[in-house]
Amino acid sequence: MFPGPQVLRVEEPTTLKEFMEKLGKNYVYAFDRKVIGVLVNGKRLWSSAQLKTGDEVVLFPIITGG
Repeated sequence: MFPGPQVLRVEEPTTLKEFMEKLGKNYVYAFDRKVIGVLVNGKRLWSSAQLKTGDEVVLFPIITGG
């Protein structure tokens, strides 16, 4: 349903939430529902965290089983 792991770079200062919104509504939905994981420079951050130009954002699917 969602793409595999991705590494993206921040092009202009923004919040993590705004960065996700630029990727599209499906990413925002998945992020809010914790279906995808997001690391910024190797750390998990709040959606209100300020991102700087050049920060590395890694998106990856959360895989669960049962």
